[in-house]
Amino acid sequence: MSGLGKPPSRRGARATRRSNPFITSNQGGALCSGQRNNSPFISSYDAEKKRKHGQQRKEMAKKLLVWGSLALILTVLFRSWSSNSDEPNLLRGGAEIGTKLGSNNDNIIPPNNAPASAVEPPPPPPARDTSLPDPSVVKGKSLEIEKGVEDSICGSQIPINLADKDKWPTPYTPFIGNGKVPTDSIAKEVVLLQNGSPYGNLGSQLTSFFHAYDFAHESKAPLYITKDSWALETLSKLFFDSDLISPANIPEKFYPYLEKILRVKIVESEEVLKSMEITVPHHPPVQGFFHFSVPGLDLTQIRNHRETILRQLLQYPAPGMCTNLEKRLGAQPTEKYTVISFNFSANIHLPKLDAATKKDHTAAAEMQPDYVVNILGREGMLEQPIFPVFPPGPPNPANVEALMSLIKNPLLHDKIRYDLHARNLEDYVYLALLADVYLGNPVDPLSIWIARIRAALNKKQGTYVLTEKQGDDWVS
Repeated sequence: MSGLGKPPSRRGARATRRSNPFITSNQGGALCSGQRNNSPFISSYDAEKKRKHGQQRKEMAKKLLVWGSLALILTVLFRSWSSNSDEPNLLRGGAEIGTKLGSNNDNIIPPNNAPASAVEPPPPPPARDTSLPDPSVVKGKSLEIEKGVEDSICGSQIPINLADKDKWPTPYTPFIGNGKVPTDSIAKEVVLLQNGSPYGNLGSQLTSFFHAYDFAHESKAPLYITKDSWALETLSKLFFDSDLISPANIPEKFYPYLEKILRVKIVESEEVLKSMEITVPHHPPVQGFFHFSVPGLDLTQIRNHRETILRQLLQYPAPGMCTNLEKRLGAQPTEKYTVISFNFSANIHLPKLDAATKKDHTAAAEMQPDYVVNILGREGMLEQPIFPVFPPGPPNPANVEALMSLIKNPLLHDKIRYDLHARNLEDYVYLALLADVYLGNPVDPLSIWIARIRAALNKKQGTYVLTEKQGDDWVS
């Protein structure tokens, strides 16, 4: 604390006025003595000297005024240049910028790089306590959140306008049941998603996250999330910038945006809740959320709620996802294409799925050549490129064998584009989301979520995951 007692700097203090040697030598009307000299020559000389000195002081004052004004102008210009040169886009996604999340003019994120003619000059910022760090600063740079174009993702057109809620294929449903925006003032007990290891792959984590909404609704308690929660880490893989949304970098200004999209409350820790006398009863671990289900919930409302949140999040695609998409398709993709997802390790759950649906999903789970040819033939996609993708981790021999079966098929072999270094489905979710045709494994959670997100984008056409055979054809 010794630094707080540092004496104030004297820089800029008024300088001690220096005496003119000619004037001091004649103080009291005397020249070189304390006696008054009434000589007319001395008096005339003294008057002339004072007149010249006064003129010199006026000229000096004019020069100081000119140079001071010039210095002030240069300072303002330098500060303006420094401010404009340090305006990076920390959250990137898409070629153009949107400004609204919904058609009801809810401005969740301020516009970025909008034309000067279209935006009124902003009012001067209010005074801020400079002793506190600026919450909008991330790694020394100001927060700017860039949105994707509202009718495209990563430069690819989609069938709906994500910001026009009135034209969505399913209704805008921000809450389950009679849910309300969580607030500390009315919360007594909450469901809290805290730090911890996420459960399973990306698909399982998304299932756990959305099941937490169901659990909160059933518990009649609001959903809270800590800043270091696994849930935010999961979302950062698909949306926003993973560098920004990580707990070490995320600025305080960003949390209200995320809270409004997710309709949750984001807090520092459980200890903060306890200090406000808000309790967190014992709740299931992450894997418990994955397996949680409530038979009495309205499945239509659940679907609408999921799609509402997903459509809002998809307006902020993760930059890495867009980069991976461009690597596979090019900067301006024009070709139609198919994505096929292999995941034989999930097939241990196939008997349970078949029993629950009373249907045989073996062909879809194994991606048998006849199954693939039948679907692509009816979709008119046999002449278009096919991108196979796999779960993360070392290659599964069963997946490789299934891929080789497709390569050996004369109708498919020259259309398959396989890249050993670009095969992880978790890195290429958007490649699957935006594909003209997607074939997924019905027992793979991520394949199921890709199908759900495609439905939210009104891309049900061309999605084949939970399929059944009708006559000679496989239909979804």
